[in-house]
Amino acid sequence: MLKSIVSILTIVFAVRATAQTPLPPPAQAMDMTRDELQTMITAYPGGNAEIKSVDAGKHVVDFWLEQRKPGLTTPAGANGIAHAEITEIYYIVQGTATLVTGGRLTDPKLNENLPKTEFPGGGKFPTPTYGGKFEGGVSRTVRPGDAIVVPPGTVHQWASVGSEMLVYFIARIDPEHKQAVGAVNAALRKR
Repeated sequence: MLKSIVSILTIVFAVRATAQTPLPPPAQAMDMTRDELQTMITAYPGGNAEIKSVDAGKHVVDFWLEQRKPGLTTPAGANGIAHAEITEIYYIVQGTATLVTGGRLTDPKLNENLPKTEFPGGGKFPTPTYGGKFEGGVSRTVRPGDAIVVPPGTVHQWASVGSEMLVYFIARIDPEHKQAVGAVNAALRKR
């Protein structure tokens, strides 16, 4: 009996020890300084561009600069998009806008051109993205300092942009490793 208990405890402790996730090997952190963001805004006035990316083990983290011109207005339910695989985290730097998230695409169409597009500074966006008319969703006003998380499959649309250019950066979390690893925008390489 004692031998059986010892055997069971040995198995339990062996299973517990192997079930724990090991610490991954050390990696370099990726940062984006305020000066780098300003360099990007200056290099791509009113435009969008990949900033830099890093292999974060089970996913790629990719920083992008995005800008929307003032006065943009999109009719409710028109032209929403949803990404099949990535999570996007928006951080608003400048301006105000109305962002709609959620709901559902009523007739989703795969955007076949987006993966083929090369953005200024060399970035690409290969993740499957669907778009089209949508219904539902939650509307919110965003302003500098706000952060918004847009999970995979979540419809999103900029419904309107205030009187100032909307500037925000996106951290894209890509579990499929489709985004480039180690990317650094050409404007930052010149510094």
